[in-house]
Amino acid sequence: MAITCLQTKVRNMSGATKFFGFLGAHGKRLAPGEEYTFTGDLVTRLSQPNFRTRARQLAGFEAAVNSGDLVIVSTPSQHYYDATLDVTKIITVANSVVNDVDPCWGAYSSSIS
Repeated sequence: MAITCLQTKVRNMSGATKFFGFLGAHGKRLAPGEEYTFTGDLVTRLSQPNFRTRARQLAGFEAAVNSGDLVIVSTPSQHYYDATLDVTKIITVANSVVNDVDPCWGAYSSSIS
């Protein structure tokens, strides 16, 4: 089972079936309105300097988002450590209310007590 707070979800909003070469290992073809979910952050993955094709894929990603063909539905949650309480939290929004909650795998404390 994938940990949802560490996943990215994107949606094809182009109105047509499109191939997005920067998704997955070899690209993904998405139908109109279809979503694709994967573990990790897409921008971080496309920004890795050790692949020659990454610059082209990052440019394709930026063009797809700027044109409105692809939207980012969700990205991995930022994790915040509270040293006073010795806990890690993430921020969520539900019905326009912002809350801090435990990460998707449960509460975390660095203490070994």
